[in-house]
Amino acid sequence: MPPINVSALEGDLLLRGVWESLGTPTCHATGGYVRDRLLGRESVDLDLALTGNLDDARGPARRLAARLDTRAHILGRGLKRVWRIEAPAIKIELWPLGDLSLDDDIHRRDFSCNALVWSLPDGPLVDRVGGLEDLGKRTLRAISKSNLEDDPVRLVRAPRFLAQLEGFELDPESAVWIGALAPGLADAPRERVGQELLKLLIASGVELGLRTLLDLGLLAYTAPAGVESDPTWLETNLNAAARLVGAAPHPLLGATREAGIAASLGLLLRAWGVPAAHAVRAYAWRADDRRHAIYAASHLAELAHAVDASTDERRLLIHRAGTAFPAALALAAAIKPDHPGWRRWWRQWTRSGPGLIDPKPLLSGREVAFLLGLEEGPDLGTAMRALVESQVRGDVRTPAGAKRWLRENDQTFNV
Repeated sequence: MPPINVSALEGDLLLRGVWESLGTPTCHATGGYVRDRLLGRESVDLDLALTGNLDDARGPARRLAARLDTRAHILGRGLKRVWRIEAPAIKIELWPLGDLSLDDDIHRRDFSCNALVWSLPDGPLVDRVGGLEDLGKRTLRAISKSNLEDDPVRLVRAPRFLAQLEGFELDPESAVWIGALAPGLADAPRERVGQELLKLLIASGVELGLRTLLDLGLLAYTAPAGVESDPTWLETNLNAAARLVGAAPHPLLGATREAGIAASLGLLLRAWGVPAAHAVRAYAWRADDRRHAIYAASHLAELAHAVDASTDERRLLIHRAGTAFPAALALAAAIKPDHPGWRRWWRQWTRSGPGLIDPKPLLSGREVAFLLGLEEGPDLGTAMRALVESQVRGDVRTPAGAKRWLRENDQTFNV
């Protein structure tokens, strides 16, 4: 395990460049950036604590944003408002200290490893809570129980950090605090909880992160209200999470790449008992990722059962899944990785997926309405969908065949 490297901060050109772009104010780097640089890890999230209030930080924030060819905006509410600057290569938050001293700011943070402070531009490194020792021991230790209680989102950061920081273990006393405070997570803002879960799910140590989520009793409290979680299912399928991020072998790497985060979100949604679409909107995940994840979670059993389906059946299932198919396939194959049938599914998708999702109809809606004597409405829609599905299966291949199929099934649509 590599030693803590303070010299990484002493020669950090990014920190110096940011400080100069701000106008060389009195400020301090803290949080994950300092922790990661000391561990020899790269980081793209930089937190800076500045003296003064939010208005005092306006000028430095705008100067830095201009240098990065972007804009600064205010994030958060009340006393927790900060200036945020997002550029392609880095995200920076400026935290005005207001009436707080630097020591006050250190002691209000979540974990000791995130409470180390580097005074810009040249130090020194300030450690008031034993963070440097904890980094050396690879221990994740909460500064206090009250700090966790003040912001329940910090509870789910513990499994997230364990998923991200290789070799770290949770301090036993901190684990007891988190377990005791777990119910408070149910009332935490879902958007912030959702962002913590996203970071956990893409980390190489996701399996450990999810196991910690289970062990600390947090799974149910991260879920939408009224949802009955299924911790036993997640416990049984934890290794699938590692396959989805490439930390363990997955039989269809192409599917995991195309699915992106949606397959991992599908795993989480299945562990939550597959909540309804409206229930997960508040987590602020990308709309397509959310939609694909819901489909993957809700059709997991169907796809696993159909792994040996015929070519025609596979074509129909791909059509019904639409653009969610890679996420559904990636998740199902991660759960049941040893079955050879998944490769046939992926080959079929790569050969003809787009054409199966949205095939060109053999007959227009007007032609179908005329043949069946239907008015525009639900019955015509049902007939059109049935005709397209028969086309996808290969039952009909020409307009003449489509007309014949409609006449043979006329009674189905004229009820």
